[in-house]
Amino acid sequence: SKENLSRFKEFESIDSGTVSKLVNYFLELLYPEIKKRRELDKAFGSLESFIHSPEKLFGLLGSVGTIIFKFGKQFFSAAKAGISALKSYVKANQFEAILYENALGKINSGEDILLEKNFNGLIANIPKPEADEFRAQIVSLFKTLSDVKLLAKVEEVLLYVISKMKEKSSLYDENDILGIELGIIIIRAGKDLFSDLDAKQVAIILKGIDSIEADFYLRCL
Repeated sequence: SKENLSRFKEFESIDSGTVSKLVNYFLELLYPEIKKRRELDKAFGSLESFIHSPEKLFGLLGSVGTIIFKFGKQFFSAAKAGISALKSYVKANQFEAILYENALGKINSGEDILLEKNFNGLIANIPKPEADEFRAQIVSLFKTLSDVKLLAKVEEVLLYVISKMKEKSSLYDENDILGIELGIIIIRAGKDLFSDLDAKQVAIILKGIDSIEADFYLRCL
């Protein structure tokens, strides 16, 4: 928020339009209304299986020679970036599950978790290693999304993966395809998010996300 940014002189140059884009990115892709969330949860489950078993994804693409011939040498950077982005989303989903688990007890005992003090208590209950890893993954996600040229290659690879999945419908179900389609939505929205920003602006935003998240967690303790 602009209120948080105002607490750090070095981030004053981040304009309100960019802040709104970042907030909307999360609200539309990570935390939408319940019907859309249920669809996302299925996709997250599928994404997790691809992340823990990357060979499941790469096995669809053929030999190394075929991969390089079709996508060029940039494929491996694109694949790494794509997996990194998907990991960030899975981690965010896991992080939220911890919050939800901690919140249930408070809700059942009659506490209003919308009150700032109670919500901050939920954040404080998250182990520091979990909070640090979540923050690192989110910064990694935005760093990936800021490389617009690389994202175009990632999108090309993921579209090809979906076409191969559909050819092997006995091995891959709708949820598998939905998971990769979510990846493409992430990539496309990311391109829109960063396409108008230069390298200096991106660097300030990445540092801002990291600093503000770390500061918020510490203030909740």
